[in-house]
Amino acid sequence: MLKIGIKKHQVTSHFALSNIQIKVKSGEIYALIGKSGSGKSTIANLLVGVKYDPAYSIKIDSKELNDGIDRLIPQFKQAGYVPQTLHLKPHHSVYNYAQVLFQYLPNAQQDAVITKHLKQFYLIKQKDTKVASLSGGERQKLALLEAISQPISYLVLDEPFSQLDTEQKLEFSQIIASVVDERAIPCVLISHDLTDILQLSHSVGIMENGKLVFQGSWTKFKDSPNKVVLRLKKAILDWDNQMKSLINNLR
Repeated sequence: MLKIGIKKHQVTSHFALSNIQIKVKSGEIYALIGKSGSGKSTIANLLVGVKYDPAYSIKIDSKELNDGIDRLIPQFKQAGYVPQTLHLKPHHSVYNYAQVLFQYLPNAQQDAVITKHLKQFYLIKQKDTKVASLSGGERQKLALLEAISQPISYLVLDEPFSQLDTEQKLEFSQIIASVVDERAIPCVLISHDLTDILQLSHSVGIMENGKLVFQGSWTKFKDSPNKVVLRLKKAILDWDNQMKSLINNLR
């Protein structure tokens, strides 16, 4: 289980995260949503160790990761992370890129492992394509492959659907679900759009002005009288009435 505890983290002189408590079970996807500037990406940075504050707690299976020990690489090695801005090597082919990611494996195993993952991520047809020539959705898949290429204990995805069209979102959702299920790891998926994660995640947390104003299962979300929840549901139904059946059938 992944446990996040942020009593207070000052982001700017006028904005802080406060009283954030989140638990994500192994094999589950927790969606953290909210408007831009609500504090979601700051939580992601703290969660993976990119941003430092001694006064918060990140535990995976009861082990504290934010232990105050200096690290040459800030990111927690237990964390798989796909940030909003991708940093991929543009001149590698997809296969060569994967070779770099899995170079720690014995040579005899590398090809089989790489081929398996490229098929799982629907990138096998692009294996000889340069990274610079990939579509936005294909680059996102490669970034996820990089995030899980090492043994990790949890996964954090920051706005993974923001550059994808509807078809790409559906395919990428399937990949995320398969990775989390196969590895039985907790996953925190950050988004500003509820419709991106309605059927993918198991539970949801809603951020507003640095605070977690709602969290729980989708059943709790569906029945909640919380004003923020009601506003979100109304916005979705006003945008697309076809979403009504999804909300009514939330697990």
